[in-house]
Amino acid sequence: MALTFDPAAKVIDSSESILDLPAFHAELRDWEDGEVGAIHPVTHTWKALALGGGAFMYGLDFINGWQLRFPTPGNYTVQGNLNATILPVAGVFVERKTAAAYATTAIGGSGPSAADIAAAVRVAVAAELTAVIQIQTKVDAAL
Repeated sequence: MALTFDPAAKVIDSSESILDLPAFHAELRDWEDGEVGAIHPVTHTWKALALGGGAFMYGLDFINGWQLRFPTPGNYTVQGNLNATILPVAGVFVERKTAAAYATTAIGGSGPSAADIAAAVRVAVAAELTAVIQIQTKVDAAL
């Protein structure tokens, strides 16, 4: 996979489909660790969720404004959980194949807390139970 980096525009050009997310991650890290990349903001975060039995589910999120582009017209495939803005280019079609079971979450100040989610669930469940009890009361009264 040939990648070209434009740090001024924060654009990464890929000349090929991205079919191996760990290999893509390794190439990004190699550039970040290199002489040029070391002075620029990191391109992405990486997650490897162990599923057991040696299986992993990978997630790669572009950060710090970095974007992905396929500069040459053609059909490309991005396989895996790659969360990145793909810049539009005339004549380029990108098919994304991701695992539906994987989600990227925000940590630290954005989005609801676990307590907020739990409170919302309690309110929704209580409302549903109240509706069920009201229906059951009507059914019992009709009998």
